[in-house]
Amino acid sequence: MKEDKYIEKLVGKRNPFVVPEGYFEQLTDQVMQSLPERRPRAKSVWMRPVFYAAASVCALFVCATAWMLWPKASTMPQGQVAEVIQEPDETFINEAADYMMLDNQDIYACLSDY
Repeated sequence: MKEDKYIEKLVGKRNPFVVPEGYFEQLTDQVMQSLPERRPRAKSVWMRPVFYAAASVCALFVCATAWMLWPKASTMPQGQVAEVIQEPDETFINEAADYMMLDNQDIYACLSDY
């Protein structure tokens, strides 16, 4: 509060910030002169569909390749599938239990619900 009174006593109540005469009339011209020249776009409008078609062909090629290389379920013998389903890996179960921070009592409680 004292600082405000001191500053008011030195400067007074007048506004020390004054806009020069004709500043806003010249501002538009100055800004427009400082902007770089606009260059026409290098790509024309008719090239856009060509790029879309090329992207579609590439996407189709990637999907077809993934579909051809994806392992089929029928390539695995039936005995192996049954074996995998019947014998789960204990290390996976232990790692999952550690990740979920389950102890033996929690596991027993979950299994007793069934």
